[in-house]
Amino acid sequence: MADTEAEDSSMASVDEDGITNILNQYKVDDRIENEYFSSYEDVEIHRLMISDHPRTSAYADAIKKNKHLFKGKVVMDVGAGTGILSLFMAAAGARKVYAVEASGMAAIIEKVARDNGFSDVIKVFPDKVENISLKENEKVDVLVSEWMGFYLLHESMLNSVITARDKFLSDNGTIFPSEARLYACPCSLQALYKEQINFWNNVYNFDMSAVKEVALKSKMKKPEVCLVPKSDLLAEPSCVKTFNLRWVTGEDVQSFTETSFVGITRAGLYQGLCLWFECDFDGREYDEEGKENGRLVTLSTSPSSPPTHWKQTVVVLGYGADMTSNQFDQSCQSEASNSEGSTPKQLESEERNCKPGPSQCRDSPSIGGKEKALGTKDKIQESGYQREELLVQKDYEVDEDEVVGWRLIFAQSKENIRHYTMTVEMLDPETEEHPIPCACPMPRCMIIAKMMESETEGDDAIDCT
Repeated sequence: MADTEAEDSSMASVDEDGITNILNQYKVDDRIENEYFSSYEDVEIHRLMISDHPRTSAYADAIKKNKHLFKGKVVMDVGAGTGILSLFMAAAGARKVYAVEASGMAAIIEKVARDNGFSDVIKVFPDKVENISLKENEKVDVLVSEWMGFYLLHESMLNSVITARDKFLSDNGTIFPSEARLYACPCSLQALYKEQINFWNNVYNFDMSAVKEVALKSKMKKPEVCLVPKSDLLAEPSCVKTFNLRWVTGEDVQSFTETSFVGITRAGLYQGLCLWFECDFDGREYDEEGKENGRLVTLSTSPSSPPTHWKQTVVVLGYGADMTSNQFDQSCQSEASNSEGSTPKQLESEERNCKPGPSQCRDSPSIGGKEKALGTKDKIQESGYQREELLVQKDYEVDEDEVVGWRLIFAQSKENIRHYTMTVEMLDPETEEHPIPCACPMPRCMIIAKMMESETEGDDAIDCT
């Protein structure tokens, strides 16, 4: 199990006034906010993001192919950066573009707007969107933001976008992106293991396995940001969470838990859980005759799509390094690692506990009839965090059609709502309750899925929340 943080007993509870008590504890420290925004004064960060072709072209296409939403309209760009999205919207015919940017780049946007002939269209607000107001409580027709972070949520601006939507978007307004989906998939990590772990098997004919053990532990301490080849995916991706940006609330993203089970489609070493996201920009409208106007544009950060600066995020489980029996004390403090180099938005995980074996490990030497990573657990509470010692013995090999499961637990940091703690628990598909519907190939789940399909025949909607 890879665990970013055990449950904190000091977590706020909902009082009689609803969510107020929790929200008060999730205010972001001014120092943290200032550091966050000042980091975006580095022009190189903006160059890297704008040169991310899948990212920038998705926004450009969504705006250009849905001009009917922008022509003559009042729109807002939250977190405008250098103003590139504001320029797209102005060029699409927007009557007024409110560019909201809290960093020092706000002054640059004004010059960029003037240089491109849009000084009368683009109005810059050099502040956080939470602090601004529009004259006479004006509403905007379209709200656009590039708010996404690693695995969608980490270092994201989603809370600010929700605030902007609730304050400024008209009742019939459009928000881009309109929907975001988080995916997870079991994977091998062959390149990472070869380069950074198994390298220590033989170093100039010396046994450096002790260093290898430390290297593996370090990888298990924090999510790894890297590019995962499609060939390393061991199953069909599971959509574990969907966010409808028109209706999602701040409470919805404070914390949530999602359980998934999938059937293995390619035998191999199950070494990690790969996370990525997709965003839809749905500008389609239909007239009285049912004729469609506008387009749906999708930005994907999956291993099957062209690479982006978000890459993929991997939780390293610790399997597949031919380890000898060792006990691990896996209480750890971590920041996210990026094996491909730095990225525009740095990922930092909260203090967490990393547990390399499946949560169902017992004294039995097999899981699903096959020898795998296993061990004994000794849970100890220390300073509100959970430590678990686990004996790792074997590689975790999976066969085609074998079912694996996991539980993902996300929680915003109380010190910084842009940061998340993420817990990954590996589940025993034979003993754990499966969600309904479940897409795994176990007979019971297949029967239930078939029954539900027959009951909703003709309904193509897919709810993967």
